[in-house]
Amino acid sequence: MGEVTREAVIDAAKRAAAQADGPISLDSFVRLTGISTYHVYHLFPDGGWLEVKAAAGLERHPKHKNPLSDDELLGEYHRVVAALGAVPTWDRFAARATVSAEVLKHRFGGRRGTLKRYRGWLEQHEPNSPFLKELQSESMRELPTAPSAPVSAIQPAWSKNVGTVFGPPIDFRGLRHAPINEQGVVFLFGMVSYEIGFIVEAIHAAYPDCEAKRCVDRRNNRWQRVRIEFEFRSSNFRDHGHDPGGCDVIVCWQHDWPDCPLEVVELHRVINDLGR
Repeated sequence: MGEVTREAVIDAAKRAAAQADGPISLDSFVRLTGISTYHVYHLFPDGGWLEVKAAAGLERHPKHKNPLSDDELLGEYHRVVAALGAVPTWDRFAARATVSAEVLKHRFGGRRGTLKRYRGWLEQHEPNSPFLKELQSESMRELPTAPSAPVSAIQPAWSKNVGTVFGPPIDFRGLRHAPINEQGVVFLFGMVSYEIGFIVEAIHAAYPDCEAKRCVDRRNNRWQRVRIEFEFRSSNFRDHGHDPGGCDVIVCWQHDWPDCPLEVVELHRVINDLGR
């Protein structure tokens, strides 16, 4: 692939939309074009994938019009299951679905939570489905998954696109590099949470990610409960279809959503204020 420019991304989005069977998601765009999500958000910092679609003249993805209901998400999951004839891995789901796999992961609590909710959906809507018996008779961890690729005994030579990828060096206490995903945000928040006035009560797989208490009066040592959702970018909250009414604060590395209706704690700025 040649140099990735804004124009190249827009042209690729138009071609990918012509190939896609129905509305195109970011997952499908990456799969069809080989252009990474990094380039999407690096070259279109104001709106990411939504900005690409607008520039390419494409219809907005259904998940961005209004957050889909649980029933609609599970119905789409069932459509993919029926088309494949098996419970899919996340990669296979993303390849066929019209919604991002990340939406289901965050809404229902990963694979185990999604399958539990899907089983309940089948009992209500498709009680004679052969998949219902499969889900009832086997434990979640024994459900079919994609076979693991064999691991070579000989490590391949270094390649630009192979191996661990790191964020920019920050040398902040025990963290050498900046976060590049949500897990990094959670780790960094744990390092500084007490200093910036939070006590963590619990971390959840389901939305919202975290229940905490926040110091609202240091002089009198008074605290209030607060619900936190972790995201790498604040706009990921919108892209995942979360209900703002179920959360109080977004904790992220990069705040790129000017119209965000919630308070945002941008860790990139926090660590600059705290120093090393």
